[in-house]
Amino acid sequence: MNRKWLVTLVAVIAVGLLAVNAQFSRDFTDEFLASPTGQAFMQTYGALKSNYLDDVQDDIAIQGAITGMLEALDDEFSYYVDPEAAARRNEDLQGSFEGIGAVLSPLNRQTGEGVEIINVYKDGPAWNAGVQRGDVFLEVDGLNVEESTPSEVAGVVRGPGGTVVNIRMLRPTESGPEEVDFSITRGTIDIVSVESTLLPGDVGYLSLKTFSNQRLYDQMVEQLESLRGQGATSLILDMRDNGGGLLNQGILVADEFLSEGDIVFQRARGVTQRLAEADPSLFELPMVVLVNENSASASEIVAGALQENGRATVIGEQTFGKGVAQNVISLSDGGQLAYVSFEWLTPLRNSISDAGITPDIFAEDTRTPDYLSLEGVGSPGQLVEIVIDGEKVGEATVDEDGEFNFVTAQRDVAYSENQGEALVNLENDNALSVAYETLLTEIEAAN
Repeated sequence: MNRKWLVTLVAVIAVGLLAVNAQFSRDFTDEFLASPTGQAFMQTYGALKSNYLDDVQDDIAIQGAITGMLEALDDEFSYYVDPEAAARRNEDLQGSFEGIGAVLSPLNRQTGEGVEIINVYKDGPAWNAGVQRGDVFLEVDGLNVEESTPSEVAGVVRGPGGTVVNIRMLRPTESGPEEVDFSITRGTIDIVSVESTLLPGDVGYLSLKTFSNQRLYDQMVEQLESLRGQGATSLILDMRDNGGGLLNQGILVADEFLSEGDIVFQRARGVTQRLAEADPSLFELPMVVLVNENSASASEIVAGALQENGRATVIGEQTFGKGVAQNVISLSDGGQLAYVSFEWLTPLRNSISDAGITPDIFAEDTRTPDYLSLEGVGSPGQLVEIVIDGEKVGEATVDEDGEFNFVTAQRDVAYSENQGEALVNLENDNALSVAYETLLTEIEAAN
């Protein structure tokens, strides 16, 4: 397949790297120290190192300063990633990591603390060890993680393949919660970011979960071929809750469905240029695109390209509106700096920033379950049962301050234990139902 846009993209990347090198070849030290604010920073650092009550850890203090500098920009898309998180991100971008093969989620939706298993991949290390959906992390290799976040738990659960991680979990049972211990040998876990299934009427359904996977395009092509092999004659491309990721993957996806036309433009400091255009090869089946308010960045690039080239009807909600892109620089401490450096424009040169992509047909996304959230007071240690319409929906323990909170989903969300398999429900998914009926109507009208 001829990738004309790749030449342009490589040129842009090269220019970006030259710019970064030029910035770092300049010595800012004298300029920083000549500034009263820079001098104040050094005075603060010196005072803390010399006279603060406790020893100051340089890494923590300086990383905090970097974070504060970026927060002062009041730009949510410019940020610092600490070394551990940067290492995990780099792993994920490669499309695989060393771990146990389970999906983690916050147990407490209010605080983000506590971690439960919401899915276990079939035939993976966790599956083979007997880990189940609903298990809650208590300890990892003797470390108490009851108040940790999913990201923190992932950081200690991941490790070199072939090594063993010891995990203690709390498992809900009919007779009450019980502690269960696991010794799991870590393995290589492939990150499958594409899910598919065949709907009635030979309608193919393809969901792209993220663009932060260098294997996304290849996985998508494989799933498209599988759908066609199953007899699919049309397609629903679902990018709901897809927050974006790698630009090249977004361009490849859009190009797969276009035979001509522009895909995306780039604007940097007032200069606008075409970044990518389609080549003649394409997946030609009739299609519609699904988006929601959480579809962002590369998802919006794809949706905008298919919409403005007349390739697909966009259905769902107004998208997030992340039309800017970041340069990501690896720092000397192993962390990463991401800062906004340019803006994306649709084929008609419309800005995505703030405005987002307006769907051709509005359809509310009803998949997300409603959450029941309660707060109250009681006697410390008291067990509070939550009963609604005569049915017990859960319980909470009053803490030492005499307070308790309880959060739970009113409707369960289905996840497939088989990676790459989509579980959908046309009856409970309003936007998907609208997309399905719209696609069938368009096909009938075309015939």
